[in-house]
Amino acid sequence: MKKFYLILLCAVFISIQYGCEKTDDTIDTPDTPDAITDSRDGQVYTTVKIGEQTWFSQNLNYHAPGSVKNYETVNTWWYENSEKNGEIYGSLYTWEAALTACPSGWHLPSKEEWKDLLIKLGVNQSEFIYEGWVGIDVGKRMKSTSLWSDGGNGTNSSNFNALPGGTYNPNSSFMYLGTDAFFWSSSDWGGDAAYECDIRSCEDRIYYGHFTKSIGRSVRCVKDK
Repeated sequence: MKKFYLILLCAVFISIQYGCEKTDDTIDTPDTPDAITDSRDGQVYTTVKIGEQTWFSQNLNYHAPGSVKNYETVNTWWYENSEKNGEIYGSLYTWEAALTACPSGWHLPSKEEWKDLLIKLGVNQSEFIYEGWVGIDVGKRMKSTSLWSDGGNGTNSSNFNALPGGTYNPNSSFMYLGTDAFFWSSSDWGGDAAYECDIRSCEDRIYYGHFTKSIGRSVRCVKDK
């Protein structure tokens, strides 16, 4: 009888042990993106770490006090002045406004920080000798998996989640929502231009170049070191 109970006790112990191990093995919890709350207006942004850099994985949507009047802005815009577009695609900033738009602890990335990001994502350093299109498919890997028109959705394998926020020319109109993402850098090209990076619906590469400072572009913030 004692031998029977001993065997039964061992069987129960083994069952519990293997049952626990099986439960542990079947737990598959994906990494949860980190997020930060902008203390200025309470908006929450997800972030992603790529190499040694930590970036917003959403377009910035902060409007400085006094920048909005009757849904029209001096240097910061929602696409077509639609707050709903701002919630999805973020805001568009002149270069001067973009320089100070990021929250404390974060900043507008320099052209070198953009370059470091792109190299980390596989672009060859030799491609940056001149301005122009770089990378074979880095744009596709940076683009979000939805919201891009004309079959231009990306794989977002980088988790950068580039959104096609379009642009605004104060002298003309809002343009390219759904087809283009234009991101400012903090680096001055000289005169009335600054460096930026562009991603397009019809292109798998990314454009590393410059454009006019007064135009409205999207902003991605990078964490201070």
